[in-house]
Amino acid sequence: MGSVFLRGGKALTGLVSYREAGEKNGVRTLCGARFCAVFVSRGGGMAARISARRAAKYLKARGARQAVFPKDYPHADIFARFGVLPPSERALRQVKAAEIIRCAMEKLGLAKEGARIALIAASPSAALESAAFALSREVRYLSLCAPGDERIARALRWDCGAGVSVGTTEGADLAAVFSGGAARCRCPVLALEDMALAVRYEADGLPAAAEKWEKNALLCALHAAGMLDAASIFVKDVAFPDKTGENGNLP
Repeated sequence: MGSVFLRGGKALTGLVSYREAGEKNGVRTLCGARFCAVFVSRGGGMAARISARRAAKYLKARGARQAVFPKDYPHADIFARFGVLPPSERALRQVKAAEIIRCAMEKLGLAKEGARIALIAASPSAALESAAFALSREVRYLSLCAPGDERIARALRWDCGAGVSVGTTEGADLAAVFSGGAARCRCPVLALEDMALAVRYEADGLPAAAEKWEKNALLCALHAAGMLDAASIFVKDVAFPDKTGENGNLP
């Protein structure tokens, strides 16, 4: 079997579709991006599981390690056994961090003009710095707990006149964690690297055909392929895991 590659030797992302008459596995274009398309049977029975196994083997043989699945597809676990997983959300979550924080503030009832937001990272983070500059123009108080926080704070005070402190989360209404942890926070914690934090994205102008697939995964794939820039994608909703958004990390 031959591999299916984009320019530069990068394998195409898989696109799993329910089988219709006459359709064959191969390269397919959706929303301007090229995918390695595979077709599977509907349902939850043995025939559908065998079909999923064949499709997963097809993608693995062609170097695909990520795939977009139909909505509510019941056999993604079979693909996972062959090393084929949904597209990573990490890159999109990092560039949309400020918007995710705004959405979380709204859900928690935090008014921008009075909110105290802590931004935390254990290692240097371009995403944190970008979010800090975006939020400093609208949030009353920011606290930075990250390598280089003094430098970032000086720039924010100089460029934006923002109220910025460093090295403390005391009094914060919400802590956004870009890397590492926030064990000492007594406020709700928005752990951006934790996929238990559910973020729902939307984008305008997608064709009706795109509605067949799980939207978050498709948008992540299109963003990674350069077919959708971050400005074309917006954060629709944020759901904290369990009751984290209500009580934070209280002892």
